[in-house]
Amino acid sequence: MSKLVNKIINYILERRRKKLAQTMEKLKPRTYTNSTTKTHINASETMTLSTQTEKILESMDEEVKNIVKSCFTNPELLLTFVKQQGTPVYKFAHADKILAKINEEEGFITPHKGWKAFYLNFWVGLLCDKKIVVSFKSREMFVMRDGEINVYYMLHQFHKWYGFKKNLPGFDELSQELFKENLDSMTDLSVKEMTIEEILSLKEAIARDAQAADFVIQLAKENAGAKNALNKMKQDGSAEI
Repeated sequence: MSKLVNKIINYILERRRKKLAQTMEKLKPRTYTNSTTKTHINASETMTLSTQTEKILESMDEEVKNIVKSCFTNPELLLTFVKQQGTPVYKFAHADKILAKINEEEGFITPHKGWKAFYLNFWVGLLCDKKIVVSFKSREMFVMRDGEINVYYMLHQFHKWYGFKKNLPGFDELSQELFKENLDSMTDLSVKEMTIEEILSLKEAIARDAQAADFVIQLAKENAGAKNALNKMKQDGSAEI
């Protein structure tokens, strides 16, 4: 496996998934039941997803794989696809620093309300649309630095966007706020202070991010495997290239 693939997998596996696992572990002391969605969570089992969610997840990875299979050498094509589906894409210098002020990462940004929405609308309007929008509601969008895009990072963000478009749970404002607030600083006390709704929402958001990470890891391995096989064929002279 190439050094680049190893680097990306280590980023997702060690940094991202470790945080996800640690946060999920802190949410396991009790049994929770959401009577509205009939979702059950207990101390030893993974969240039981609704039948509808399960069906979406079953087909989603294959759908995303079919979309991205031609984009490994040009992740800009993924952004083109995103724009064609009606989601705005904004690229400008220092986007990472501007997003950090509201605890957001580069890539897919879910809809916001309130001052965060105002902040996002102001900056993308000022730097990209050249028209300042005064609104306390923002829609989903991609916000990234202008420049070369890491294809694997983009795939992770694209997978989450696709799940949002499929109306999977975990992308509403409450779930995403809890996810970003607690991923680095979850404590036993903060868990005790959370409502059942908040715990369920946070678990959904963690599940979506983890599924996106798993997808990228598997795709990276498959892509690296295909390249290794191709190189071996060239070296062994077992095929005409």
